[in-house]
Amino acid sequence: MVLTIVLAAIGVLHFVWAFSPWPLKDAVTFTKAIGGSDDGVMPSAFSTVAVGLALIGGAVLTLMVNESIPALGPDWLLLVGMYVLTAVLLARGLGGYFMNAGMAAEFQQLNTVLYSPLCVALAALGGIVAVAASRR
Repeated sequence: MVLTIVLAAIGVLHFVWAFSPWPLKDAVTFTKAIGGSDDGVMPSAFSTVAVGLALIGGAVLTLMVNESIPALGPDWLLLVGMYVLTAVLLARGLGGYFMNAGMAAEFQQLNTVLYSPLCVALAALGGIVAVAASRR
């Protein structure tokens, strides 16, 4: 459930970010802390919403794999999706440390202490869900 809640919450944040830099005060502060650039140009609403949908999709997938909600599609496909979600989170988490070069200092700090470790932790939770479902 922790994986589902965190993915859904971050997905909803992305929907908010498609239209606003909340909870940060302005676009420049947002892009420095979240986007890694100093230019103050917010990402496109389309790409931000797409990431939000992917995160909420991952949350729903986790619920389906856990049999908390009815599954859509064959079990093997849900399981593959869960392993792919886990791999993507792990890649972002571990690869995130290589993203720091050339990024704004605020992003580098947050990426090192929050974003990348969070992605690794979520990948671990996703792996636990996937392995548990594989054993059923």
